[in-house]
Amino acid sequence: MSAKTPSHVDHQVGRRIRQARRAAKLTQGQLGDMIGLTFQQVQKYEKGVNRVSAGTLYDIAKVLDIPISWFFDEDVVDRIGEVEETSATEFKDCMNMLLDLRQSSNLGPVREVLRLAGAR
Repeated sequence: MSAKTPSHVDHQVGRRIRQARRAAKLTQGQLGDMIGLTFQQVQKYEKGVNRVSAGTLYDIAKVLDIPISWFFDEDVVDRIGEVEETSATEFKDCMNMLLDLRQSSNLGPVREVLRLAGAR
């Protein structure tokens, strides 16, 4: 995963921003005005398209009068890094399997893996 690509944690934070903003009965524009952002930027944070900096998240929490820890439920915090480790291990295993299959004279399994990967 690229350092700039939003992760599952970023998506969780975005959902929580939306939930807290709606509970406060604020529009994206109103929240943006209160923290010096456009409604488009707030929308991108809520959708998980853009990552929220620590400073911006602090400002959002302050405006919404909630602790910054509220944006991170225990399940998400406990899983930080777990998904990346699992994905990396699975990727390495798949690559090794494909390399082994590539050396085989039977290309049927390779074609099946490629077919299944294309179905995703």
